Amino acid sequence: MGGFLIVRSFDGIIKLFFVSVILFFVLVVLPPGDPAQRFGGKMQDPVKIAQVKKDFCFDKGNVGAYGCFMKKTLTGNFESPSQGNINIVPAALKAIPVTFGLAVLASIIWLAAGIFAGAKGALKAGSKLDRGLMVAALIGISFPTAWLSLLLLMVFTDKIPIFPAGGYVSIGSDGLFSWFHHMVLPALTLAIVSAGVYTRLTRTTVRQKLREEYIKTAEAKGLPSRHVFFKHVMRTAMIPIVVMFGMDFAGLLGGAIFTETIVGLPGLGGFVMRGMQGSDFSMLFVGGLIAATFVIVSNTLVDLVQAMLDPKLRAA
Repeated sequence: MGGFLIVRSFDGIIKLFFVSVILFFVLVVLPPGDPAQRFGGKMQDPVKIAQVKKDFCFDKGNVGAYGCFMKKTLTGNFESPSQGNINIVPAALKAIPVTFGLAVLASIIWLAAGIFAGAKGALKAGSKLDRGLMVAALIGISFPTAWLSLLLLMVFTDKIPIFPAGGYVSIGSDGLFSWFHHMVLPALTLAIVSAGVYTRLTRTTVRQKLREEYIKTAEAKGLPSRHVFFKHVMRTAMIPIVVMFGMDFAGLLGGAIFTETIVGLPGLGGFVMRGMQGSDFSMLFVGGLIAATFVIVSNTLVDLVQAMLDPKLRAA
């Protein structure tokens, strides 16, 4: 397992390097015009533009500028010329716990709902309960996230005012209950769509496993049905669910842009959105690297969980 971690860590570093190169190419090399003017924002003062060109090494060619970008990123001192040369790294790091907390809460909701409903539907395949759960899952999948955010915000903050209209409080400053009260509505918004997907995936996977020969053999030996279901059926059925969850969780950590923007959460999605709205290329570069790091780390953790669930992968 230690060798696996070393190999995957090295693989992650290589992938992160390629992501940084692509981001640099898209934000600096590919667009026409002077990159110093783009990074400088709306200011057109030739003296300030020349200073941006010097600070970001645009006068040293693309290779020199890329090296300057990575040095700023690794040292945690990536200034934004369009915002008066303030360091944006602290703001990005402050946004990470907000998005991470939102992703964890949303994933708990959709995993609990999706796996329970999917397993129940598989055990009661063809029944009215099964059909009802599948219809509900299809309706949930069909909701656009941005529209659903606005709908829930209108219903539960205006018509039935049981949740705050927006904003964020940390656990350390206001306690767990206040944090949960502010986060449950955006988390529910993200969870509804994903819960439908996981319900259908769990139902399909569990039904396939119930037809496997080793399950029939275990039942024929007289093992308790509960033991067979949880130890043999659900354990193997969880493998594709874990794979999908790793990708979805990484996507949430990369930034639930619309949801965070609508409810006013100062997370990574809001950070990237502010960069897009203000054409702040420094924020887009830093936000993109953080999102890519989350994806790579999440995929590594998914591989570890897969190895724990599947003996064949552990042997490999």
